[in-house]
Amino acid sequence: MAAGPLVVDFPSMGAALCFNSLESLLRDSASGFLAAVSAAPAPGAADLTNFHRVFSRVLSGYPDPPLEAIWFFSALSFHDSPGDLRSLLQLLSAFTASSPGAAKPLALLAPVISELFHSDKTRRETEALVEAVLSYISICSSRPAASADGASADAGRLLPAFGELVKVWSVRHSMDRCPFQVLFPLAGEEARRELMKEGCSVEYLAGVVVAEAFLLRLCLKVQNGTGVPRAELQKELKMWAVSSIPVFQNQHFFGVLLNMLLNSPLPVYSLLSADDEILVRDAIYDALILVDYSFINNVSGVDQADLLPIYLSRLIITLDAVNDARRKGDQGRAMSFVNAFSISNVPNYLIKWATCKAGFGAVSKPIANTPQALLKWLVDLEDKGLKVFGDNSSWIKGRLIYDEVKNGFGNRMIHSGADLFFIDKQSGEEVMDTTKGSEDEDAVEMETTGNAFMAAAQSMKVETNGIRKRKGCGNEDAAAVKFVKYKVEDGSVKDYFLSANNGMSSGSEVENPQSDDEMEESD
Repeated sequence: MAAGPLVVDFPSMGAALCFNSLESLLRDSASGFLAAVSAAPAPGAADLTNFHRVFSRVLSGYPDPPLEAIWFFSALSFHDSPGDLRSLLQLLSAFTASSPGAAKPLALLAPVISELFHSDKTRRETEALVEAVLSYISICSSRPAASADGASADAGRLLPAFGELVKVWSVRHSMDRCPFQVLFPLAGEEARRELMKEGCSVEYLAGVVVAEAFLLRLCLKVQNGTGVPRAELQKELKMWAVSSIPVFQNQHFFGVLLNMLLNSPLPVYSLLSADDEILVRDAIYDALILVDYSFINNVSGVDQADLLPIYLSRLIITLDAVNDARRKGDQGRAMSFVNAFSISNVPNYLIKWATCKAGFGAVSKPIANTPQALLKWLVDLEDKGLKVFGDNSSWIKGRLIYDEVKNGFGNRMIHSGADLFFIDKQSGEEVMDTTKGSEDEDAVEMETTGNAFMAAAQSMKVETNGIRKRKGCGNEDAAAVKFVKYKVEDGSVKDYFLSANNGMSSGSEVENPQSDDEMEESD
């Protein structure tokens, strides 16, 4: 991207300026901009006329101007009219009309999201601008992938001077805080560290920007939900998230959201209370776990190995979501996560990847497709020499040990098969039904057992006729429990968990979410 000498002509003046590269021009200009702003007698009083002239000529020399040059020029324009975010959005979109793909137009929006976050505009005005940004993101996301000719401009790497441009855009709000924290306030520490690395990709920056816009919209929905029942508000958040993710269809955006959940709480402490943050986090858990998006599973032109971090993150956040639901006593929600994970593409992908790396026949399959069993299986493979988690290996192992000690997963995983167990509170029988269905199955009110199943199962012994009786129960008058065994692949189980109208719903599951394929057909 403009690695050679750069000549800026001024025909009307009969002169020209020569720079070693666009990189050197950007660094010198950013330094001059910051010095001029610092020396100005009042905010907005700096004279930036010469910068305007130079960068107007620079941009006119490119059919598809570099992102960094557009960012600097737009910073000059915004400095002249601070607060006019709609004009800023229009300016940035005008410069990317000829961009072949979606990455650069989306990445350019970072200053707009930052200014919306720091803005003192009314909530209604802010919400209208956020909607405009999301509409633009949706339009850009529908663009086809960049061709080979446009790859260097759209899906390339950021120049090393990118960090200096971050300072240019953050100086209005703080000269003391980390510039990346000011410009990317909703990105989270993990994403900011990635952006600070030299040579970060434009596509990753685009994913961060979309994630910030997504999170900001959820926060505004919560802020506007004063007086709305929590269950109703939670449902609205989930349905909006589930319907928006396949529209954005951005792999990096999906990965950034996963990392936000891995490093919870979400970076919204200045916008929401602790209780409201939990509400938003639960909505994102549902949107990322209960729906298996085709744009993640069917990414054309992408090395499947590049998807490994996403699938590993989905595994870990599912386990986190299950544990979180169990801590809250919501066993139905916990098992809905386990069920959705077990029938998703994640277990198959991770098993195939590990088997291919280790060699066919070299490893046995995990005892079940549950998140606990699969994570333990991968950790065991890591201990045997297979590199699975990279630099996060120690952290993952420590997390698994903590979960096993706290929740007893080690004992729970010794039972083979991906079976789901439920307590039938309506029955007085003490049997385990191994059939796939019964006449009164639909009429039975069920809830998942979680820890209750293990406690009860350990107190029962197998009789030759298939009847299991309690062994050493302390309370003979306690209500009898019927255990009904289902296979994960049973359609009845899928319908039971994923239906919004079942009696087990706690208001936490996504209610009848459309798949992204169905959404496309409905459009």
